[in-house]
Amino acid sequence: MATDLNKRKLINYRGIISFELPEDWIEEYDDNNGGAFYEDLPNSGTLRVRLISIKVPQSSNNIYATDVLNDFSSNKESKAILLTNKNAYNMFYEQVKENEIDITVYYWSLVQSIQYNKTRLANFSYTILTEELDKKHIKLEIDFLTSQIENAIFEPLYTDIS
Repeated sequence: MATDLNKRKLINYRGIISFELPEDWIEEYDDNNGGAFYEDLPNSGTLRVRLISIKVPQSSNNIYATDVLNDFSSNKESKAILLTNKNAYNMFYEQVKENEIDITVYYWSLVQSIQYNKTRLANFSYTILTEELDKKHIKLEIDFLTSQIENAIFEPLYTDIS
């Protein structure tokens, strides 16, 4: 049975970024690997979240959120855009084989500039079996995640996450 995307819970990840996920998704947290969120069903996808603080030397010029994303993105064809909330954003996906199984990984990144030389980077990834992509509820789930990530809110107070 597919998740009801209208029943949501607020995730305040590490007190730094907030976003909504389906209320029946399981949450797992690990200091080394970030957070993992998934529906407790066979072949369900897994959303992962990691946070990074970036600080450049004070002698450097101002850093811009879109430049940070363009520099850090592993997919150089995916260019960062500036959202209306002033966060930089990019999204792309790749299809790979893992242990002879075809999987698709969606990547979303958000960057918030918090001072002229500091930014916070939130990386999200969603891994799903490629064979599941044709299912309507999976397409809706990916659209839902995209919307939630684009509208995620960085908390106003800076917390060092390094």
